[in-house]
Parts: sequence; C-alpha cells; structure tokens
Amino acid sequence: MSNTKPRFRNIFLAIFSAIALVLILDFALSGKVINAQVAGVQSEYQQYYNAAQNYHYSYMVFTEEHAFPVSESFAETVKKGDSVEFSVSILFNQVNWYRMSGDDNRSVYSLRLMAGLVAPLLALIVFFIAYRFKRNLSTLIFVFQVLLLADLILSVIY
Repeated sequence: MSNTKPRFRNIFLAIFSAIALVLILDFALSGKVINAQVAGVQSEYQQYYNAAQNYHYSYMVFTEEHAFPVSESFAETVKKGDSVEFSVSILFNQVNWYRMSGDDNRSVYSLRLMAGLVAPLLALIVFFIAYRFKRNLSTLIFVFQVLLLADLILSVIY
C-alpha cells in the first residue's frame, strides 16, 4: 500500500511534465513564418472592477487570416496596409513572434512568453525538485498542474 501512493504521484508528475514539454516545444520550435499585410489595428479599453478602478489598453493586429495581440509600441508603429512578418507555432497555431517586414528586431507578446515558456519551465523545475529530492510540495505542484491545464486548454482553444 505504501508503494502505490509514490508511484501514482510519479505518474502524475510525468504526465504534467510531458504537458509542460509540449508547451515549451510549441513555443521554441520556429513554426511557419508568414508575411502578410495588416488589415487593421484595434485597441481595446479594459477596466478592472476593483476599488482602484484601474484600466489598461490591449492591442490586436489583424491580417487576412490571423489576429494576434501585440505590445503598445508595436501597435502605435504599424498602420493598415503595412507588411508584418510573424511566426505561427506548429501545434497550437499561436503567434510566437512578430515584426515589421524588413526589421531585424523580433517582438514576443509578454503573455505568450509567460504561457509558452516561463510557466512550463517553472513547472518542470518544481516537478523535478519534488521528484528528485522527495520533497512534499503538494500545494505548489497542484498550483502548477492547474496552471499547465489552463495553459493547454487556452492554447488549444485560441
């Protein structure tokens, strides 16, 4: 009976480690590079409903076939009809990076960087520490498992 629990725990760590690796590979592999004309740039006012009543703007660039979030500075630079180049990931069709055509500087949207690289990498580190050093990090492991599931679901949906 005492062997069942660690084996079950290790199986779950392996499954979620595989999910993290898939998310990292989807971000890291170059994917298909597309050169397209900008059909439009949209800014959206987003307000927080808290005591401070804070807000921010989010920006989206639209092409004929893709729509993807961009930084404020990129949204202010690009205009309708401009040519942009971006990389679409292999597995989940997410835009990994974008830039103006002819520009050498690539930009990565911060949420894509967090969801595609930083969060899965941190999860792998936590899973490795828990497995290798036999630490009881059950709450932290659970948090990263939920984060990875949400990340995977959002990657598949969007």
